Amino acid sequence: MMIVTKYGQLKSHFISLFEHNTDAILLLDTDGYILDANSAFIELGSYAEEDFINQHFSKFIVNDTDNNEDQQQLFCEVDLLDLRFTFITKDNTYIGCLMRLNPVKENETIVGYFLIIKNMTKLDKMAEQYLESELNYRTIAENFHDVLILMDKDKNYLYVSPSSYDVFHFDHTKINDRNPFFNIHADYVDEIDAKFKAAIEKGQAFQMKLKAYHEKKGWIWTEIKGKSIYNRNGQFLHVLLIARDISQEREQEEKLKHLAYHDMLTSLPNRRMFVEQLEVAIQRLDEEKRPFAILLLDIDNFKQINDSYGHEIGDKVIIEFSSRISHIVGERGLVARLGGDEFVVLMKDFINEEQVVDTARQINELVKQDIQIQHTHLQITTSIGISMCNRETFTASQILRYADEALYHVKGMGKDAFSVYRVK
Repeated sequence: MMIVTKYGQLKSHFISLFEHNTDAILLLDTDGYILDANSAFIELGSYAEEDFINQHFSKFIVNDTDNNEDQQQLFCEVDLLDLRFTFITKDNTYIGCLMRLNPVKENETIVGYFLIIKNMTKLDKMAEQYLESELNYRTIAENFHDVLILMDKDKNYLYVSPSSYDVFHFDHTKINDRNPFFNIHADYVDEIDAKFKAAIEKGQAFQMKLKAYHEKKGWIWTEIKGKSIYNRNGQFLHVLLIARDISQEREQEEKLKHLAYHDMLTSLPNRRMFVEQLEVAIQRLDEEKRPFAILLLDIDNFKQINDSYGHEIGDKVIIEFSSRISHIVGERGLVARLGGDEFVVLMKDFINEEQVVDTARQINELVKQDIQIQHTHLQITTSIGISMCNRETFTASQILRYADEALYHVKGMGKDAFSVYRVK
C-alpha cells in the first residue's frame, strides 16, 4: 500500500484510521496529487485505482461557488478548514460533501496531506425536511445563520429571518415595503424570477449562485436554494428560500484554481494551463485560420548556477528570468513555466514571422543584462526554439516537438540564440 511505503514513519493507528474510516480519505503529496485513497473513497466515487492515482485532487471536486511563494504555504492556508464542495463520481453524479485538509508531518516537516471527504447527502436531506415543517421553521430561523425567506405566489415577503442583518445587513422587520428580490444583482433577476415561477407552477426546486447586495460590503457572492412548500393536502403554501453568503468559499475556490493552474515559484501559468491554451489556439487555427507561434526556451548552463551558488540563488534567477520574459511578451502571448528552468511562450497575436523573431531577439538581449541577487552578480543567457503554427494539420505534440528540435539546434550551435523550425 502506497501510504505505508511513502510514509513508513506513520503510526499504525493512523494507517488503520485511513483504511477503515467511513469517510472518504485521499493521501496527497505536497502539490495536491493523489498518492492513495481508502476504500470509502473508491466506494463513494465508483473509481478504479487507475482513475485517480497521480491525478490532481481538484479533478474530482467542484467548489460550491462554481460559476470550477510556495505550494505548501497555499495548502497551509486551508489547513483544518471545513469547506462545502461537490464531489464528482465516475458516472458524473454530483454529491454534496464536506472537505477537510490535514497535514502529514515527519520531524515537523509537511510531507503530504490527508484530504477527508464526508458525504453530506443524508444530513442535508434531514435538514431540508426539518426546515420544510411549517411548525418548526420559525424556531429554526431564529437560530439559523443562513437567511430563511418565505414568499407567496405573488412574490410578497411573508417572513425573513433575523439573520438577514448578519448576512446582508438589512432589517428583516422592514421587509414588507421592499420590492421582490430587491437586493439581487440585475444580472440575475430574470433567472431567479424564472426559477421562482417554475417552483410554483411545476414544483421544481432550484439552487443558484448569484450576487446579492450587502448594505455595507456591497455585492457579495450568495447561494440561494428554493422550493415550494405544500400542506398535507397538497395545497401550495409558499416558496421557501435559503440564502447563504459564500464569499469565503469563492475566495477559497480562487486559491484552489491558482493552485491547479499556476507555478508556485514564479506565479506564472503552469504546464496544465499552457496545454489547455495550446489546444484552444489549435482549435482557433482550424476554425478561424488564426496562426500562432511557440517559443520554447531555457537558461543556458543553469545547472552550474545551482551547483555553484545553491538552489536559493537558483530559484531567484528563475524568478528574474520569468519576469524578463513576461516583460518582453506582455499582452501579446502567454508565458508559462513547464518546470525547472524550462519556459514556453504561446504567441497568438502577431502580424508575421518577423514579429515573432523580433520578440525572441529582444528576450535574448534582455536576459543577458546583469542580475544582482544579494551580493552576487550573475549574467545568464537563454536558448530559444521557435515553432510557427500556420497549418491546420498541426497537433500539440508536433508543435512542441518542432520547437524542441529548434531549441536543440541552438544548443548545438553554441547557445545564446534562437532558431525557427522549418517544416520540411
